Amino acid sequence: MNNSESWSPTKAEFRGGRWRASRDPQRVAVGSRAVADWTIAAYERAIRQHSHGVLADLGCGDAPYYGMYRDRVTRVICVDWPASRHVGSHVDVFCDLNDRIELPAESVDTILCTDVLEHIYEPRRLWGEIVRVLRSGGVALVGVPFLYWIHEAPHDYHRYTRFALQRYAEDAGLVVVSVDPIGGLPHVMTDLLCKATRRIPVVPDAVRGIATIALRFGPLSRAANASARRFPLAYLMVASKP
Repeated sequence: MNNSESWSPTKAEFRGGRWRASRDPQRVAVGSRAVADWTIAAYERAIRQHSHGVLADLGCGDAPYYGMYRDRVTRVICVDWPASRHVGSHVDVFCDLNDRIELPAESVDTILCTDVLEHIYEPRRLWGEIVRVLRSGGVALVGVPFLYWIHEAPHDYHRYTRFALQRYAEDAGLVVVSVDPIGGLPHVMTDLLCKATRRIPVVPDAVRGIATIALRFGPLSRAANASARRFPLAYLMVASKP
C-alpha cells in the first residue's frame, strides 16, 4: 500500500476491543454511524475469516479497513478511480472499475470490494475482472447496501438482492460461499430515523445507542433476525475462485 507508514484510522476505528464507526463527524456523519457500525462489524468478521495472501482493496478510498487486514495478508494493493471523492494518498493503482482492473491476471488472493458495486454502471464487466485477477483458491468479499438511501449521486446506479449477487458471481465463474444479510427491519428503521434527525443535535446518537442495546436481545433482536431475509439493510457476499 502506498504511504502505508502514514496511514491512520478514518471511517473505522478500534475502540474497546472492537472495530466501529468513527465518532468524528468529519469521518462518519452522525446520521450514518449506526449503519456504519453494523457493516464494519460484518466486514471485520469476513476479513478475519477469509483474507490471506495478496489483497486488493477495490474502491479503497482512504483505506478505512487497512487496520483490519494488514496483519492478515502478505501484501496490500489499493485500487481506486482517480476522481473518487474519497481517494487518499494510499492508492497504488488508479483505474476506472467500470472498465478494467489494472492488475495482472491471477495476481491476488483476496479481493475486498465494499460499498462500491452499487456505483459501478457496468457490473458484469467488474465481476469478470475480479475473476481474472484472482488466483485459484482466491476469495472475493463483496459488501453492498440494499434498503439504503441514494448516496454519491449521480453515481449511484444499483441495489442488489442476494439472488442478483449470487447470479453475477456464478455467471462470472465464482463459487458462492455465503450471502448474508446485514441487519433486518429494525436496523433499516433505525438508519432511516438517524438520517431523518441528522440535523437535530444529540438525537441520532441517542437513537443509535438505544437501538444498539435493544438489538442485542429480546423482541427487537428476534424481529431483526426474522426480517433479515426480506428487509436487509445490506448484504455481504463471500465467493471463491475454483
